[in-house]
Amino acid sequence: MKSTSRFLLFCFSFFFAQSIVAQTVTGTVVDEYNEALPSVVVAVENQSGTMTDYNGQYTLNLPKGTYNITYSFIGYEPITKSVSVQGNKVVNVAMKPSQTQLNEVVVVGYGVARKRDLTGSVVSLKSKELTDIPTPSFENAIQGKAAGVQVITGSGIAGSGSMVRVRGVASISAGGDPLYVVDGIPITQDYFLNGNRGGFNTNPLATINPNDIESVEILKDAAATGIYGSRGSNGVILITTKRGNSKKLTYNFSARTGISAPTALPNMASKEEYLQLYEEAWVNDGNVGVPQLPGNRMSWAEAQAFEGTDWIQETIRTGVKQGYDFSASKGFKGGNFYAGLSYNDNHSYLAGNSYERISGRFNVDYNLASNLKLGISTSISRGINNRIDAAWSGGFGEAMSRALPIYPVR
Repeated sequence: MKSTSRFLLFCFSFFFAQSIVAQTVTGTVVDEYNEALPSVVVAVENQSGTMTDYNGQYTLNLPKGTYNITYSFIGYEPITKSVSVQGNKVVNVAMKPSQTQLNEVVVVGYGVARKRDLTGSVVSLKSKELTDIPTPSFENAIQGKAAGVQVITGSGIAGSGSMVRVRGVASISAGGDPLYVVDGIPITQDYFLNGNRGGFNTNPLATINPNDIESVEILKDAAATGIYGSRGSNGVILITTKRGNSKKLTYNFSARTGISAPTALPNMASKEEYLQLYEEAWVNDGNVGVPQLPGNRMSWAEAQAFEGTDWIQETIRTGVKQGYDFSASKGFKGGNFYAGLSYNDNHSYLAGNSYERISGRFNVDYNLASNLKLGISTSISRGINNRIDAAWSGGFGEAMSRALPIYPVR
């Protein structure tokens, strides 16, 4: 009797365990041409998801129940399916291109066109994508948001530029920066090549207020940049500023503030370490007696009594930045206008360095006839860049290489 009870208990436990084990949901995701789509995100509500492999196949392990499974992929309409899982199940999905993205109008060198009509490689970023993260200049805002575009922040000080590379470097000796075109006006200055070798670089694009930008189009291949000739060999970045698009008067005001600090500082020798190394070098050179310090500005005894100076800490501070933006736009019969005013004050983490900018923009469009439109784009800006010396010219470079920890600040 006991053996029979144990056997029945074992059978019940076995079947109960089988009932709660995860079920397998598999399937294949294809596009409108019935070709496999790799890297499609397969998300399950309140459960862990997965991605399709190179062959468009996926596998999910889920307990019994009903789930909402969402399939999403860039450029395609997301699909959500309600799946009842009672055993192993196969769910195949066919995704369709996003009509919204295909009908989206982008700016190209010779006008505007729909994405579905383009044969060249163009990336479009709208205003919301450029202003979701506060940045001093718009090129920092496109970092990580456009495929094939590399953005490297320069020195990080106020008013400095960033290095932008579209599909890598196309020349060894010439400049690698793309051509910037603001409302049809090219900006051809390569601010990295023309900068002062003894000082930090400056950024002429820092005079553009990111909140005045409606969209940024990045033309990457020869078909898209051909209209600009050799100037577009490194790619072209088209900047379109905002215009009035509503009949109702619209106001916008924004304020922001932040702090900055260096993330990695060199480990400099302390006063004690420097004196120890200097004394060893003095002896190794065959000298005897009390070491004589460089420049004879102080005696050995005075240097030992001095508490020492950390010159790196003397040159840095907590940077503070603030910015204020105001804009107004309105559409009226036969036209529209946009007006914007911006103030930006950036004090970097290096003492003595700051960049102050005040800029204004006024754009107006007027329909003179059914087939004739007049547009005026006006901008004015004033920037005050308090630069500091770098490298061997002084400033931070001197603090790293020549300023000795045995000398006082003053």
